[in-house]
Amino acid sequence: MKKNLKKLTALALVFTMAAMTACGGGSSTGTTAAGTSGSGETAATEAASSGGEKVVTIAQTGDWDSFMPMNTTNAGADNVNELMFDRLMTINTDGTFEPRLAESWETNEAQDKITYHLNPNAKWHDGEPVTAADVVYSAQVASSQDYNYLRRIRMQYFAGTDETGKELSENSIQVAAIDDHTVEFTLKEPMDPSIIYALINRDFFIIPEHLLSGISDADLVNDEFWQHPIGSGPCIFESTISGESVQFIANKDYYLGTPDFDRLVFKKVQSSNLLSGLMSGEIDVLSGNTQIPLQDWQAAKNTEGVTAASIPTFAYQYMAMNTSRDYMTKEIRHAISMAINKEVIVDQLLQGEGRVALGPLPSDHQYYNQEIENMEPVQYDPERAAQIVKEAGWDENRELQMLVSTGNEVREKSAILIQQDLQKIGIKTKIQTLDFPTLLTNARNGDYDLCFIGSSGSVDPSESVPNVTVGYMNNFAQLQDPALGELGESGAHEITFEARKEIYDDYQEMMVDWMPKAFLYFTNDLFAYSSKIENVRQGSLDYNVNKNVWAWKVNK
Repeated sequence: MKKNLKKLTALALVFTMAAMTACGGGSSTGTTAAGTSGSGETAATEAASSGGEKVVTIAQTGDWDSFMPMNTTNAGADNVNELMFDRLMTINTDGTFEPRLAESWETNEAQDKITYHLNPNAKWHDGEPVTAADVVYSAQVASSQDYNYLRRIRMQYFAGTDETGKELSENSIQVAAIDDHTVEFTLKEPMDPSIIYALINRDFFIIPEHLLSGISDADLVNDEFWQHPIGSGPCIFESTISGESVQFIANKDYYLGTPDFDRLVFKKVQSSNLLSGLMSGEIDVLSGNTQIPLQDWQAAKNTEGVTAASIPTFAYQYMAMNTSRDYMTKEIRHAISMAINKEVIVDQLLQGEGRVALGPLPSDHQYYNQEIENMEPVQYDPERAAQIVKEAGWDENRELQMLVSTGNEVREKSAILIQQDLQKIGIKTKIQTLDFPTLLTNARNGDYDLCFIGSSGSVDPSESVPNVTVGYMNNFAQLQDPALGELGESGAHEITFEARKEIYDDYQEMMVDWMPKAFLYFTNDLFAYSSKIENVRQGSLDYNVNKNVWAWKVNK
């Protein structure tokens, strides 16, 4: 009862703050987290047009599935949640790191402890200070035996956890509050700390210990708190219309800077409506994983009042292949890869705004292994592919199920081109389009033959390792042999670039040989935003999905 009273008091404070912050004098009447209906987005638009509020609208084409940041692997949900919650640092694609909740950090001489110094001005949306206890609590939840953090495998590097990232006993993960604003993580062994910085911090959002610690870990994900979450980020949750939009009030006390807007509307928009929305003023900025459609790209670049930039990224698209099917042998997977004309996908579908992918790392990545370019399975050779299929005794009447998510135009068109490529070598496919959450469920369950998936990539070469690790939920290829995952994981235990480079060279070669997935292309970020907003970071930042909303200058 005491815990519930604290939560109700905190919610009341948030509502009070929202009412005080909105210059229009009232809060949105849009659908609230409890499910009541209204017209919040309309009210916000009318207020903006009357000059009463500064309203910024971020558009995203994909769905979000949870406001509990440890209950998703969906980048669309990350985009929403990182407005409400903070990570310890921001990761740049050039391999550098910037402060977020942690204003500084260091490792000890042995490189088996990482100490973060938290910004002393950080506060939760209910006014309580963010402390080291919150970070400790978040780490305990992330490694809990009673709660299945969907990205828990990232916690495996910390002492007190097993190889899956699960705690060995209750709260055994060795994360300690040194004082109110200093927290120390102990590693199982010395390692390159950039692995922790680049991989764990990208997903590790800090949640409020003072509001949640009274809830059992087993009950946490279903608690009513997530219907109206309280975070420490630049935006305060106000209401949501399921599957359509989320409304936020600007956190005027945000420790990194006061947002230059009063309200932020995050909404789902069809890709075909993005440019028209930017032109009409209904959209101000695209979210981190939302792109201007290629057919609109030239128009976007030539539209007055719209800033557009094409930025190469480490993000890649691939077609997972279900290795658990007895007919999806390594030879057949090689043939499928060799049959795909990736250059056509990049030149025609991406209009040159991307790069062919041979593996999980692009050629300008510091860990890229150039030798894989000479390996047969990544060469485009449909004649050789057809020969392999024939020699394998492939049943030409068999039809492979090819899953592709709705709303991603390039993936959908890629599926059609690949279907034609495979037809030429004697392999029939049937394309099935699904919403992305359903596709993920099918892929995780192995209910498919071929499946289109994407990844944000990383400055760290181990980013793809969990996805080829036996037992991990995103082992979409259903690998049963642990060797590839174990090789990739071994690179995390080296502390020099040279030692890690040697391992990840071998890892990339084994990836090509095994071919659990056909890597297709690296995307450029076709980013666009209204010119009324200044100080938007155009450079593609790893996982800083909404750029830097607290630093934006919004001109009416």
